Amino acid sequence: MKNTFRATLLAVLAALTALVGATAAGPASALPADFTVTTQNPTVADFNNIVAFLVATPASDAAKARNVEGGEIAVVVPRTVYNLGLFRAPRGSSTVTGPIVRKGNVATVNLHARSAGRPDVNMPIDFVYQGNWKLASSSMCKGVKTVGLPIYCNA
Repeated sequence: MKNTFRATLLAVLAALTALVGATAAGPASALPADFTVTTQNPTVADFNNIVAFLVATPASDAAKARNVEGGEIAVVVPRTVYNLGLFRAPRGSSTVTGPIVRKGNVATVNLHARSAGRPDVNMPIDFVYQGNWKLASSSMCKGVKTVGLPIYCNA
């Protein structure tokens, strides 16, 4: 009887641990290492995934560069934000919301980001389509200035 109870308890704890781990990891952890959004008509979820990929995953610089307008030169921004843990669990989070406003190859959405010990960030951000959707350099620079990161930005 005691062994059955113990085995049941361990199984329940293992299931809860797996569930909590999957929930805490969130959608960013499920994105492939070579993630990009290539669809001509992206959704808010697509843009949210780009932001999550940039700031909440340990993806390579090359992979992140494919998702930012400035490429390899601009990857210092998402790398720094990731390394500081600003907008990812457990310290913070980020969410993209609509509506999506399209003007040619530019799409604008709203970013809501929070990080412990810092004011919340609520700002419009742009994505540009260059074979795939990329976070615009101008939006990264606005973010750098808003958060107060000591990174030079020329956009």
